[in-house]
Amino acid sequence: MKKRILVSQIATLLLFLAARPESWKFFAAGLGVMALGQLVRLAASAAIVKSKTLTMTGPYAAVRNPLYLGTMIMTAGLLIMISSPSRPPLTAGLWAFAAAAFGWIYYVTIKAEEAFLLATYGKDFEAYCAAVPALLPCPRGLAGFFDFSAYSKEVFLKNKEWRGMTAMVLLAALTAARIKYGF
Repeated sequence: MKKRILVSQIATLLLFLAARPESWKFFAAGLGVMALGQLVRLAASAAIVKSKTLTMTGPYAAVRNPLYLGTMIMTAGLLIMISSPSRPPLTAGLWAFAAAAFGWIYYVTIKAEEAFLLATYGKDFEAYCAAVPALLPCPRGLAGFFDFSAYSKEVFLKNKEWRGMTAMVLLAALTAARIKYGF
């Protein structure tokens, strides 16, 4: 999906505007989950050489789409942060909207990327798909996260993951302000 980032940003903005965050405990828990998701994204962005090779090392040994897995974890963290214990219907609606919006965005994106990778790498990609799951990491591949030879500072800088970190910090700061000042 060509407009995946824009559509994701719009969906996140809608979630954030509709939410009524109120709990510092939920905020802290959500922030921890968001940080975990960001760590997954940082690892993935330091390992992938986009459109040049079929990356199968590092986090890609455990899951074919670790960037999207990290985004899903970050989204779950945001949803925890903005959940309202005193408004269960609102919270349920936010979670349902997020599941539908991001489920659709990433389903379409992954299918398009897999078609490209299959056309580009053929049987190598088929073997990779047979061995490594799309979104939920396989335990036997988790060691890949700790294979430091799979990571590159140059690749990390080229992939500009600082944008995701900036968004996480901004969302956390705005959520904290909404909780503190009640808006």
